[in-house]
Amino acid sequence: MRYEKFGLSAIVKMPSVIRFLALAIFALLLVIISPIGYSEPETNAHLDGNTLYFYNSETNINNYVSLKIAFDTYFAKFGAFHFQPFSDKDIFEKTLIEKQDGGFLLSSWHYRILQKKIPMTPVLVGVSHGKSTQRKVLSARNQIDKVELLKGGKIASAANEAYTRTILSQILGAKSAEILAQIELILVPKDIDALMAVGFGMADAALTTEDSLENLAKINQKQYSMLNRLGASEKQFLTLAVVPKKTAMNSAALLEILEGMSKAPEGESKLRMLGLDGWRKLTQSELKELEP
Repeated sequence: MRYEKFGLSAIVKMPSVIRFLALAIFALLLVIISPIGYSEPETNAHLDGNTLYFYNSETNINNYVSLKIAFDTYFAKFGAFHFQPFSDKDIFEKTLIEKQDGGFLLSSWHYRILQKKIPMTPVLVGVSHGKSTQRKVLSARNQIDKVELLKGGKIASAANEAYTRTILSQILGAKSAEILAQIELILVPKDIDALMAVGFGMADAALTTEDSLENLAKINQKQYSMLNRLGASEKQFLTLAVVPKKTAMNSAALLEILEGMSKAPEGESKLRMLGLDGWRKLTQSELKELEP
C-alpha cells in the first residue's frame, strides 16, 4: 500500500481541529488508495551518455517532475547534461543494461543485486551528516516489546517493498518468514511519515534510518517516547554513483559535477532532495567490501 501525495509530517503542524480531520482523511486513504502511477518522462528523448539516471529503492519520492527540473537546471550550467529519475525499478534496470553509458545513482542494496548481472563500477558514495553508512531501525509502539507481536500488524516504510522485506528479514532473524507472511506494509513518502504513522496508531511499527529517529527525538520528544526499538540492520552504504564498465568520457564529467555539488549553495539544496549533504570517492577497502 502506498501513499505519496501527502505526508504525516505536514499534518502535525496543523491546528488541532484541522489535524484531527486531516488524520481521518489520511487513515481513510491508507485503506482505499491503490498504488499511484507516475508521469515523469522515463522515455525522455535526451537519454544518452550525458545523462545521470536515478532510482533509489530506499526512498518513495513523491514528485519526480520537480526533482528532474531541479537537477536539469543545475546540470545545464555545465553543459548538455541531464538528470533522469525513475519510479519503476524494472525500467531503470532495463536502461542501465541498454545504455552502458552515463552515470547511475542507486542504493547499495540494489547495486549488490545488479552487479551480478551488469558490469559496472561504483565510484562515489553519498554523505549525510558526515557519514556514508547507515543502519535501518525497526521501531514499534511501546506495547510491542518483541517481534512476534508484529504478526498480523502493519509496518510503515519509506522504501520500496522488496527492499523493506529484505531488511526486515535481516532484523527479524529466524522468525522472519513467519512474521513477514502475516504483516501488511504501508509505503509512505518519508521516514518521518512512517514514524508518525506509528505515533498516530496507523501502523504498529516503522522501518527507518537511525538519523530519522534522532531527528524525531529533537522535534517531537512525545512521539519519540512512544516508540520501542526492536532491532537494527547491519550498516549499509548510502546512495552510490556507479558507471558501466563500457563507459565513455561523459561519465567522468558527470561524476565530477556530482562531487562538486556540495561546494555550491545551489548544489547543496539539490542534494538535500536526495537526502544527502555531499559525495566522496569510495576507498579501496570500501570497493573491496562492495565486491560480490
